[in-house]
Amino acid sequence: MNATDDWYDIEQVADRTYHIDEAGGYGMVLFEGEDRSVVVDAGAGVGDLYGLTTELVETPVTMVLSHTHWDHIGAASQFDDVLVGQPELPADGRVAVDTLTDEFEDAAAAFLRRWLEAGYDLPDGFDPDGYELESFEATPAPVEEGIDIGDRTLELYPLPGHAPGQIGVLDPATGVLYGGDVLHVDRDLYVMFEGGDLEAYVDTFATLVDLRDAGAFDTLLTSHNEPITGDDLAVLEKLRDGVREILEGDREYEIADTKWGDVRSYPIGETNVLTPIDR
Repeated sequence: MNATDDWYDIEQVADRTYHIDEAGGYGMVLFEGEDRSVVVDAGAGVGDLYGLTTELVETPVTMVLSHTHWDHIGAASQFDDVLVGQPELPADGRVAVDTLTDEFEDAAAAFLRRWLEAGYDLPDGFDPDGYELESFEATPAPVEEGIDIGDRTLELYPLPGHAPGQIGVLDPATGVLYGGDVLHVDRDLYVMFEGGDLEAYVDTFATLVDLRDAGAFDTLLTSHNEPITGDDLAVLEKLRDGVREILEGDREYEIADTKWGDVRSYPIGETNVLTPIDR
């Protein structure tokens, strides 16, 4: 299996915009520009993401991390130019899997173990015994200025809640906004990890609703879901209001058993908001 084309699934979702999926569930987005291109997030780090992006585009590629959880930083060390939201950037500028929290120190190994136990293939030349997420140098993402890629400027928006430094990347030319884990698997909200913040989530959904209503985007991409468009974007205000009700004590919850341990689970429509037991 080739480490680039055969390992990743690639779909063009808009003009000069590619959705890249690794291992059937770890999503990234590549925005192609005239002077440089931007890939947002780095997946699980098994494949040659740098090689893939340089096959897809001819301009230099900057890596932007929506946040620094393990499944978003995997291949970041393959890139020379990496940008991270300031709240998740260490003072020495070096990002590692345990920079934000030690909750994910064993997550990559657990992923690989599940993958092998299921009998799935790995890229040619990949050494399972040597698999680890390497640390890398990063600089602050220019949230105020955005990222000039030649023919247009990508806009950056803080979207905390799931992680303190999470940022979204908006291409105003196509109306595509990539929001990392603003909605997690099955459009659930994962607020149970260190740095999760329900109050920040309310502000994040308010930001997204305002941007949508202003016509800034009509397609929301996330790492672990299908694109959200049209009437489905009404989920944003539903979650804004529902999370606010959780904070006000007006929502019931049940205890759910997850691979991360027991959590509180608050249903809001088809979404479950997962928070720590003691929050």
